[in-house]
Amino acid sequence: MSDIVVGLDIGTCFIRTVIGELTDNDRIQIISARKIPSPGLINGTIVNIESVMQSIKEIIEEDETETGYEVRSCVTGIGGGQIESWDSRGVVVVAGKGNTNREITETDMERVIDVAKGFSIPPDRQILHVIPRYYIVDGQGGIKNPKDMLGVRLEAETHLVTASSTSINNIQKCIRRAGYTVDEIMLKTLAATYAVMTDDELELGSILIDLGGENTDAIVFLGGAPICTVSIPVGSTYVTNDIVCVKGISYETAESTKLKYGCCWEDLILDDTEEVIIPGIGGRGPEVLSRRELCQIIQARIEEMFNMIKVEIVRKTHLTQLSGNVVLTGGGAQLLGITELAQKVFRTTAVRVGVPGNRGDIPTEYRLPEYATAIGLVLSNTRLKNRIDTKRHNKYNSGETKRVKSEQSSGIVEKMRAFFNELF
Repeated sequence: MSDIVVGLDIGTCFIRTVIGELTDNDRIQIISARKIPSPGLINGTIVNIESVMQSIKEIIEEDETETGYEVRSCVTGIGGGQIESWDSRGVVVVAGKGNTNREITETDMERVIDVAKGFSIPPDRQILHVIPRYYIVDGQGGIKNPKDMLGVRLEAETHLVTASSTSINNIQKCIRRAGYTVDEIMLKTLAATYAVMTDDELELGSILIDLGGENTDAIVFLGGAPICTVSIPVGSTYVTNDIVCVKGISYETAESTKLKYGCCWEDLILDDTEEVIIPGIGGRGPEVLSRRELCQIIQARIEEMFNMIKVEIVRKTHLTQLSGNVVLTGGGAQLLGITELAQKVFRTTAVRVGVPGNRGDIPTEYRLPEYATAIGLVLSNTRLKNRIDTKRHNKYNSGETKRVKSEQSSGIVEKMRAFFNELF
């Protein structure tokens, strides 16, 4: 079987797929990306299994035709109101005989994470991720990797991400009925970080905001790990509906007008005489709308969305300032003026649009914020990472990798680890 993985992003407005291929030099190359409309979802929740299944089948068959690969499985994401997250702590004893300290092993780290998973969650939810924030060894905190340290007591502060069991089961059912298996289900915003954020941003404290069709999701990182997730049931379709209500035009006309002439920062409209011709409906003649008025309609709703996200983040984290960036992804991040408006709401100039390209080999035509989640699903896929590790291991054992002195060898290993940490 070829070393490929399919990232499947099932959104309210569009279903997007990205195919990544493992190259001979152990890089992940994006070879295909596409999207089609996705009927059958409301606010990110599947309400019509058959419609979603048909859409998944249609888009993956198109991918197969284009790439020549047979797709058997995929990695997919989940987000929106189905997500809840909490902090959780695990504690284990690692003492040896006679209650003496001993070296902490990977098994000890796995045990303490398993204990953190024991956090009591509602029966209608499933754990998606248990992400270590830091470890504590005998009261000494802030440790990123306690392996090989000496200690008696090991603790782990983790962030536990859960999703609705019903939503997970419905996603799996749609994919299976389309004829594919599910390799992994990830939190969408977490996947997007793999595609668009740097290690420095994650460490200093940053916010990723995914501007979707009917939901706007956010994840906050500090110290290299997530500290909270946020979702509000408002997205770019609400902007379109505002234009429909104010101007009395069809949804399709409002959507095309938004995409072609839309702007959400009024200061970018330099010409007050600039006008937009809107086709009339029901036999009415075309209408004339000033672009400034269109911008005012759009800006009001997007600003409200950003403020709602900001309020929720402050409520959950009690943080009022971070040293990193605000990174915008999703289809809504392609709107003109989105960066300037976010700078105003979050009171920082450290705002940018998240364009995939930090990791992997991604052709220019696929480097769009709307593909951040799907590309992230590919780049973060555990199965493909394991294949890279296996290939490296086999090469070493078969003698393809030359042995050098032990001092030099350990330095090369550390460099390789750093390389793959950067890659993934």
